[in-house]
Amino acid sequence: MTPRTTLAALIPVVLTTVALAACGGGGDDGEETGPGNLTNPRQVPTATIDPSPAPVIIIDPNAIQPLPPQGPAPSTSGPDASGGASATPAAGSCEATYTVAAGDTFSSIAEKCGTTTQAIVEANPQLDARTLHIGDVVNVPQ
Repeated sequence: MTPRTTLAALIPVVLTTVALAACGGGGDDGEETGPGNLTNPRQVPTATIDPSPAPVIIIDPNAIQPLPPQGPAPSTSGPDASGGASATPAAGSCEATYTVAAGDTFSSIAEKCGTTTQAIVEANPQLDARTLHIGDVVNVPQ
């Protein structure tokens, strides 16, 4: 045999050996697979089905009560104990500045203070109406 024919005969043998070794070789020799080996479908962990399903709850939309507003309740009794303005001023009775409370927008501040939203926006170029924060001080045009 020439070296070329020997090589041609040897290549299929080597490839077959590599393929068998890559497949794990061997057949079913009766060995049980361990808990970490998920090759046997009968031993793969599965979810346990609950024998008694949860009861169906139907909620009547008319029976749903709205949640109470969050934050401190607005004061309607005029000046507070510290002598300052009340938390929610009467319409049209704001001072020169207004401190932003929870839920305030430029529109709601303008309504509380008896002015227009545009006037509030123009008086406060340093504030972004989309990102008001509690405690921001808003200039109120008189």
